[in-house]
Parts: sequence; structure tokens; C-alpha cells
Amino acid sequence: MKTLETDYDYAVRVSNLFSQILTKSLSERLVAELTHEEITLPQLQAMRYIWLHKNATVGEVAEGLDISYPSATNMLNRLVRKGLVTRHGNPADRRFVEVQLTEKGERLTRQVEEERAARLKQVLDEMHPEDKQALIDGLRAFVIAAVEHDTRIVEEICLRCGVQANGRCPITEMYPTIGCR
Repeated sequence: MKTLETDYDYAVRVSNLFSQILTKSLSERLVAELTHEEITLPQLQAMRYIWLHKNATVGEVAEGLDISYPSATNMLNRLVRKGLVTRHGNPADRRFVEVQLTEKGERLTRQVEEERAARLKQVLDEMHPEDKQALIDGLRAFVIAAVEHDTRIVEEICLRCGVQANGRCPITEMYPTIGCR
């Protein structure tokens, strides 16, 4: 018979493996394969934020990625040099610089997002339907429990779904004014 401590130890091990699979297979390796090492995962995350939030400012990118303004500026400078992002100053207020994906940046971001979804779908399709539903229900319950335990984390973890927001989000269900902007 398993003890409670053993269950917690196993939960830690399984959650670490789950996290590593998402990070390595569905993010880092995918970005490297599709971009031929042209960009890093953090750069792709910036591009994804811009893709989801049309006409975002440098400050919004920094806030959305939870990085400093200078870090966002440096990252965006590298993406501009690679022809993936453009900057446009606001004539009314020069402090606000909007960033947009170039056609190449848009195509690359869309390709990575579509491939990530396809690979996740492939794994989920291998699962028994009840196991798949149990995973989804368990992840939702985990998110809700974690957020209820530490409400400060909400701002840090919210994906800010932007143009892809559809209302189906445990964060938005709990905190309608925070999620999916």
C-alpha cells in the first residue's frame, strides 16, 4: 500500500517529467528544428506575444514576458536585425514604440504554433479518451488549486491570449478581469 509521502514524491517526479516534455519537446527542440537555430525560445515567446497582441508596445512586451524594459528592447533589437520584427514610433508620443511582426516573423510564429499544437494533439490522440479527459480535468484542477493558494501568481502565469482569447480558461473563470487580454 502506498503512503501519502510516496504519492507526493511520485507526483513531483511525474510533474517534473511533464514539465520537461513540454519544455524540451514541444518548445526548445521544436523552435530549433523549425527555425534552424535562427532564434531562441525567449525570442519566439516575444514573437508569440506580438502575434497575439497586434501593435504591442515595447513596454507591453516586457510586461507580458515578465522581463525588464531594457531586456525587451535588446531582444527586440535582435529580432529586428533578423528581419522578424519591425518597430514603429508613435508620432504623438515618442516614448511609445509599437512592434509588429514582419511577414517572415508572422509566418515563422504561425508555423511554430501550428506544429506545437499538432505535436500535442498527436500525444493526446495516443491516449485513451478517459485518460485524456482525466489529464485535462486534473490540469484544470491543479491550476485552480495553485492559483487559489497563491493569487499573486495569476499575473505571472496568465498567458494573455490576446486575439486567441475564447473565454475557456480556468484563470478567466476565476478572475474575469485578469485573464485573456
